[in-house]
Amino acid sequence: MSRAIIITSYVDYPVDLSALCRSGDHIVCLDGGLDLALAQGIRPAMLLGDLDSLKGELPEDPAFEVRRFPPEKDYSDLELAFRQLDPIEYPDLVVIGGIGGRLDHTICNVQLLSRYTGGSGFRRIEIMDGRNRCFVIKGSGEDPVPRTIPSQEGCYLSLFSLTEECRGLTITGVKYPLEDATLSRGVSLGVSNEFLPREEGGPADGESSAKLTLREGTLLVVISSE
Repeated sequence: MSRAIIITSYVDYPVDLSALCRSGDHIVCLDGGLDLALAQGIRPAMLLGDLDSLKGELPEDPAFEVRRFPPEKDYSDLELAFRQLDPIEYPDLVVIGGIGGRLDHTICNVQLLSRYTGGSGFRRIEIMDGRNRCFVIKGSGEDPVPRTIPSQEGCYLSLFSLTEECRGLTITGVKYPLEDATLSRGVSLGVSNEFLPREEGGPADGESSAKLTLREGTLLVVISSE
């Protein structure tokens, strides 16, 4: 099983793709995402979309696949990528960009993140740029397994309920912990939490991280730097 990297045409805060991409990753570019990839020396396996934002030339490589769609379509380019990729072959996805800029696109992509994570979809999808990253955790029943969330220096951790309620929410290793709490949709309780360093009750290994469990619901986790 491999990881797929999807590079969108809009990246609000630049990402060092050469540091992020690793050997064996299946790299897919959406439209102008190809320009971003080639500018950093990244050679994708596939270009997908209606190609309306592509500025450069296509690579002359017989192994490079182009899947072109008409501009008048029922799915965004990102959803097309989710529908084209096999979650068995690529259970983990990293989406570069797609947040910030046009608000309607950001909201759409967060909804897609929720829909295509878990169930018959992908095991994990993370959407990120150079300042923000987000992913979804879905409740796993009466005896949920804790998830470790590593921090980045100077980052905030925010939680949002995408369902009416998230029940059985416990988070430790943060400035404002919760235990068996209910987080409702449309409230600001989960915004701008902070990771605790070791000397203030963080994990003994010295790394700043949080432990989170969720019994019911769909939770959006957002990690943002200052």
